[in-house]
Amino acid sequence: MIKRVVCAMSGGVDSAVSAWLLQKKGFDVTGVYMVNWDHVEEGVSQCPRTKDQADAQMVCDRLGIRLHVVNFVKEYWNDVFMPLVSNYKLGRTVVSDIACNTLIKFDLLHKFAFEELGADAVATGHFARTTQGDYLENIDDGSVVQLLKPVDPLKDQTYFLSNLSGKQLRRSMFPVGSLLKSQVRKIADSESVLSDVARKPESMGICFIGKRKNFESFMDQYIEPSRGPIVDRETGGVIGEHSGIHHFTIGKRVKIAPEQFQSADGLFVCSIDAGTNTVFVCHGSTNPLLYARVFEIGKVHWINEQSSARQLNFRCQRTHPILQCALEAKSSNRTLVKPRHPVRAAAPGQMCVFYEGDVCLGSGEIRRVVDTL
Repeated sequence: MIKRVVCAMSGGVDSAVSAWLLQKKGFDVTGVYMVNWDHVEEGVSQCPRTKDQADAQMVCDRLGIRLHVVNFVKEYWNDVFMPLVSNYKLGRTVVSDIACNTLIKFDLLHKFAFEELGADAVATGHFARTTQGDYLENIDDGSVVQLLKPVDPLKDQTYFLSNLSGKQLRRSMFPVGSLLKSQVRKIADSESVLSDVARKPESMGICFIGKRKNFESFMDQYIEPSRGPIVDRETGGVIGEHSGIHHFTIGKRVKIAPEQFQSADGLFVCSIDAGTNTVFVCHGSTNPLLYARVFEIGKVHWINEQSSARQLNFRCQRTHPILQCALEAKSSNRTLVKPRHPVRAAAPGQMCVFYEGDVCLGSGEIRRVVDTL
């Protein structure tokens, strides 16, 4: 029987409402705030973590629950951030939130909750659901646990949870998964204990690092400049120079001086060659070179058993619409994805996440685009 629940507290409205809902359901709730980034490392005297931690503490105090603070800075640096840096050096667009969820929130936090705090389950403020119910009311240790899309399609976070295992999901609660974001804010607005975080802006940017005014400058602290050519893909001519391929991602608009190399339709990154340190651009945001008809992914992580379906749905970015695709397995570590409709800006390093109806099946990392329009 589920009695004691640890709720991950971020200082935001979603986790605050999650803790409140758990209390209303009669669970014995304990809060945990994770410190995963050391802002002193980058010479920042004031950091958003201070405000977030204070807000998490305020909510827990008002709810009458204890807040534990755990430090995973070393693990986050080694297992999430440095792999991010390594990928950016290669011009790959990785989504660190996926690794953060898999290795930190749903691994280290779970271990702390179960082993140190004696929890029966761990709750987070993610907009997602499972077949076990929002509060594990349908828990069955003998059944397969499936990850489901939330009720609010605009806040669907299953993309970031697609690399979890069924085991990690088995004792996971998502209290806001069956609510709209507007309903979450309405609850916070109407409850005095939550009102101070009701209108707090959503966290953006890299998981636990936050949104940066200048992401390029931030990454320059960890990646040495490396000059290389910017090449017009259609003419083969060198039209500019860059100071590092980590400044670019597929589909990004590029401004180049002098003026004679500008395009009336704009110049957009269509591919990156890490071997030659070259950024290739094309003319226009709807240029066929930006649209992948076939792309290759590495080993697919299935949350449960491998899907036998040859036709699935997928998305390559959380904000992208879900599209249909066909899969052609070439080996256990190599699969071709063939979208029914060409997909714009499919970038190496991104996760291709698969769905069947409301079920999130798993994901595979994009290696390369095989064919464009």
